Amino acid sequence: MFVDIRRNLCARLHSRLRQIGRKIMSMPLINRWHIAPRDGFDLIPSGQYDYVPKGTYVYGLASHFLIVPKNRYRLNLLPGMEVSDENGIGWITEENTSSGYDLLWGKETNLELFREEGGHVRDMLTGEIVDYVEGSLPVAGKIVDIGCGVGDLLAEVLQRRPDSALHGLDFSEKAIEGVRARFNSEHFMRHVIEHDLPYASHEFDVVFCTDVLEHLERPKLIASELVRICRPGGMVVIVVPDGDVDQFLGHYWFWNQESLSLLLAEWEPQVIRLPATREFLARILVPYGREAE
Repeated sequence: MFVDIRRNLCARLHSRLRQIGRKIMSMPLINRWHIAPRDGFDLIPSGQYDYVPKGTYVYGLASHFLIVPKNRYRLNLLPGMEVSDENGIGWITEENTSSGYDLLWGKETNLELFREEGGHVRDMLTGEIVDYVEGSLPVAGKIVDIGCGVGDLLAEVLQRRPDSALHGLDFSEKAIEGVRARFNSEHFMRHVIEHDLPYASHEFDVVFCTDVLEHLERPKLIASELVRICRPGGMVVIVVPDGDVDQFLGHYWFWNQESLSLLLAEWEPQVIRLPATREFLARILVPYGREAE
């Protein structure tokens, strides 16, 4: 009889603990903190986040949070150490520095590893992008790639539109050296993307910006620049990773289809998910009537 009572109590206690657990997990957030950044600038729109101090526990449904175990694998430099490609391609680029990307674009072995990652997903990406927009590419248009790297995307464009006039910029000096040599062209420049782009308004027929905005502190400002340098009747193509699964430490922003559409809403983008790489592509058709702006 005593054994039966004990079993009954254990069963009831177990059931009660499960109820408490489910209640805790259904709570959106236990402690909410709203602390303004000291410099007055915030990467995330006000009211769409919570600042949580170190040491605070957060409970909630997994669908409500992107838990990113970045610090579990991030390497930290000790005094006298330098960033090295010996620890992987992600390590040399995660700080978003031109010197880090120089190690990527300026070393052939690193570039090969970069292209091979994820079953050559980056090669697939360039093909998917051009597949989707090929019908809107002019026969002999003036095309620019903002954040061009060594020109993989532009090379894909050139295969489909061999009379295109190609331009581009990147903040890595090694990338610019590589892309100039690849296309035997001086129409590529080094530029750090912060507030503006070094081109005249309405200069290009097509403006590409692939896997770049998520690295920038002011993505909407740069999106407006992409539209500014595109001629009326032209096309702006923006591609970003799927922010719901993206965990790369070098990214500041993590958009999904809805939030990317919201970011670009004033330009009425068409936002789709690319079928193989699962990245999001936003196509903006620049309307006529902007010549006077």
